[in-house]
Amino acid sequence: MYTSFYGLKEKPFNLNPDPSYLFWSSGHENAYTHLEYAITENKGFGVITGEVGSGKTTLINHLIHQIPKDLHLALINNPDVSPAQLLKMICTEYELDTTGDDKASLLENIYEFLIQTYANQQRAILIIDEAQNLPAETIEEIRMLSNREAEKEHLIQIILVGQPELKEKLQRRSLRQFTQRVSVHAHLGGLTADDVNRYIRHRLKVAGADNPELFTEEAIQALHTYSEGIPRLINILCDTALVYGFADELQSIDRPVIDQVMTDRKSGGILLAEQQAGTGNIQETISERMAGGTDKDSLSAMEKRLRSLEHQVQLLGTLTENLEQQLNYLGNHRSEQDQLLREMLQLLKENLNSRFKMTAKAYQLREKYLLSRQQPPPASPPPSFFSRLRKKK
Repeated sequence: MYTSFYGLKEKPFNLNPDPSYLFWSSGHENAYTHLEYAITENKGFGVITGEVGSGKTTLINHLIHQIPKDLHLALINNPDVSPAQLLKMICTEYELDTTGDDKASLLENIYEFLIQTYANQQRAILIIDEAQNLPAETIEEIRMLSNREAEKEHLIQIILVGQPELKEKLQRRSLRQFTQRVSVHAHLGGLTADDVNRYIRHRLKVAGADNPELFTEEAIQALHTYSEGIPRLINILCDTALVYGFADELQSIDRPVIDQVMTDRKSGGILLAEQQAGTGNIQETISERMAGGTDKDSLSAMEKRLRSLEHQVQLLGTLTENLEQQLNYLGNHRSEQDQLLREMLQLLKENLNSRFKMTAKAYQLREKYLLSRQQPPPASPPPSFFSRLRKKK
């Protein structure tokens, strides 16, 4: 939608963990160094933890691309399974026979594979992502799997990657035997303010941006505050801000755009409590801006913003019409998948409607301001335009 407008070859803030966009903050360098050390020195257990969206999976994907060919890798992404199910998943990853799916047969196949791999002077690595979801009994099975060792070497290296809840789980007394075997641990926190600045510029550069200063310093400061330095949240806010900027035909993204994005997300009810605390009160902000400066300056700034809002509402009206058509179609062609899609589209429609309500509130505040200055309000938008939007509610 906005790529050509901002001179981008692709969207720079997608959420998929693309290694080509990997940004080396000090925290990521530290975590990756720990991973390299664990693999190079053949340490038995390694644990990498980090907040949701901090870049753990992107780091693992980069590591996978760097692993030498003599290392046999098994990657498990959905570990909320029983011990027997995990063993079967490991066999599948190592391309081992799973026809005898009882636990004893699976273990025997894995042990034979590990011994043969060691005899061939090769190594095996097991990486478990989202490891905070591992049941306690499955963690114990992983520990038992590592019990088979050569005289001086581990037959398998195991790296657990997960959210901070993984640390809490491993601190349980019942898992102390496992925890005592963890030789390498690193934690990924949020980016610093300087890292956020470099992170945004880095992703814009990779995406082919002509203007590395697309986000102003004030906007970047706001992004750091609202996101708490979590890359995934930064991506979500930046991507949405670029959509808003495209709708308003802005050549750069400044602080008010970021504030607007956060206000809309707050009104949609999808923010965590700690994120909501930083959004402030948009009505107070608008009132303060209206009160400052001369009447002429205030009116000029307001009219400019209202023209942008009208353009934005026009865009939202088109999107809402398209959603209505899709919802009506899905209502007449029901299936289980269609029902799920219908519910998702309904949520999106409600979010668009909340933006329309906020725009209407901005017009009301403008009218109050003009009345307080005893000036006639400018011509209101064509009634047919808003009546059409109200019918979409």
